[in-house]
Amino acid sequence: MTMTWMKKLTAGLVLAVAIVGGSCSAPAQKITTFDPTGAGTGPGQGTYAQQGLNSGTIVGYYVDANNVAHGFIRSVNGNYTTIDVPGAVGTQAFGINNKGTVVGWWFEPNNVDSCPSTGICYHGYLRDKDGNFTYFDVPGAAPYQPPASSPPLVVIPLPLSINLSGTVTGSYVDGGGMPHCFVRSVDGTITNLHDPDGGVSSIGDTNGINKEGAISGGYNTADGVIHGFVRDPDGTVTTFDGPGAGNIMNYGSVGESINDAGTIPGVSQDNNGVYHAWIRYSDGTFVPPFDVTGAGTGLLQGTLALATNLAGDTAGIYYDVNGAGHGFVRSKQGKITKFDVSGQGAGSGQGLTATNSINAGGAVVGWYVDSNGAFHGFIYK
Repeated sequence: MTMTWMKKLTAGLVLAVAIVGGSCSAPAQKITTFDPTGAGTGPGQGTYAQQGLNSGTIVGYYVDANNVAHGFIRSVNGNYTTIDVPGAVGTQAFGINNKGTVVGWWFEPNNVDSCPSTGICYHGYLRDKDGNFTYFDVPGAAPYQPPASSPPLVVIPLPLSINLSGTVTGSYVDGGGMPHCFVRSVDGTITNLHDPDGGVSSIGDTNGINKEGAISGGYNTADGVIHGFVRDPDGTVTTFDGPGAGNIMNYGSVGESINDAGTIPGVSQDNNGVYHAWIRYSDGTFVPPFDVTGAGTGLLQGTLALATNLAGDTAGIYYDVNGAGHGFVRSKQGKITKFDVSGQGAGSGQGLTATNSINAGGAVVGWYVDSNGAFHGFIYK
């Protein structure tokens, strides 16, 4: 999966209070970097690798030199299939299931009857393994208004996920720019998710869906504090706060991806703005929170746990005192292995900044940012 919508708003969420196990550095030969042909090399351009399957297939999107987004599927052999929705001015691909169905967003040109706004008008799509498209819109969704400081790219930070049956979950924004979440069933029925505490805010961040249809994510209560949740396939929502979570506006905790055992890695941000990593099992118990050696302890620094496979290996990132990102894998026994990618930048917001999935074989997929601000995909195994 992508960096979450909640972290896009608050510059991230995650915690770490204790070092678990030892740390060691991984050899560079375990890392493969990649960019589809046509990926740009300017700031904000390049490759955003979103998800890797057990087969080695990877889905994601890239931004070309003209700031246009294109979806892609990368085979285990390194061959690419480009995904461009006909008539779109940009296409993002976020998720793929083992049947080869891809889910993503496509963008409509501005100043047409259906998209008069200056914002980005976006629509959902499903693409089956034969290349056939199905389109959908989420009731209540409004054009996305990029922050004034963002580059002029046709990219929106609204993650989507799909499971084997074809159920989709994701996020959208309303007319006020507030994030909300939805579930789309295989028959096309779309259900909006609402604040389980009955507050004025709605659930605004879904980060994964497993085989059974359980969903993980985060939501804001009326006081602006962020909380984690898991939604069972029958619609029952259980809320929780990760260890070390802050209790002031824009701080708290959020559940990241969810595996088929119901395990959720996640992130808390304490009241000092430091990230901490945790892992929550399906019975509601937590692995003791952990820090990666070298993680900073200042605002928007620390450790984030982002994806866990069925073997219990967890991939994540940590931000150092300079705000640069680095990767790690934590074994079920608590051993932490750190890794970097050759060519990654060392400045704030650079480095390895996403470990979006870890498959059954332990292969981690994500992206890194170089010193020029361009994005590149990687596989770590």
